[in-house]
Amino acid sequence: MYDARKISCTGLLLAATCAAPLFAQDFPTSGTIDNQPLVQQQSQESTQKPELSPGESRIRAGILLLVQLHDTMACVQDRDSAETAVPTIMRLSKELQTWGQGFAALPPLDEATQSSYEKRYLPIINKLNERIQIQADRIAAAEFYGSENLPAALVKLVNSVQ
Repeated sequence: MYDARKISCTGLLLAATCAAPLFAQDFPTSGTIDNQPLVQQQSQESTQKPELSPGESRIRAGILLLVQLHDTMACVQDRDSAETAVPTIMRLSKELQTWGQGFAALPPLDEATQSSYEKRYLPIINKLNERIQIQADRIAAAEFYGSENLPAALVKLVNSVQ
C-alpha cells in the first residue's frame, strides 16, 4: 500500500514550489468562490490581457496546470470519480514535467525581474499549494476512495516533478 502521508504532505506541492521563484501572472488571490472550479474563475478574469513574454506565457501555463490538478483532485468524491481522475493526473504528470524542462530554453531572468515576479506571484503559488494540500489530505484520509490506481498516479506525479 502507498504511504498516504507522503503523498499528501510533501509530493504534490513540489510542482508549485519548484517553480516558485519564476511564477508571474495576474491571477486572483482573494475573493474567489471555493466551490467554483479554479479554471473557470481564472478564465473569466484572464480575458483582455496584454501579450506576454515567452517566460510569462510559460509561467501562466504552469499555473494553469496546477489549477487543473487541483480541480481534478477536487472532483474525486468516490471510487468511480477516483478512477476517472487517474488519466488526467497521468497526463498532468507528463505535462508538468515537460513544462518544467521548458524553462531551460528560456533566457535567465535578471535579478530585478525575478524579485518582482516573486513578490507578485508567490502569494498565488502559496494559495494553490494550500488548496492542493487540502485536496490531497482529503483524498488520503478517505484512503483514495478504494482506488489502487489513484495513489499510483499520484506517486507518478510526485516523482515526475522531483
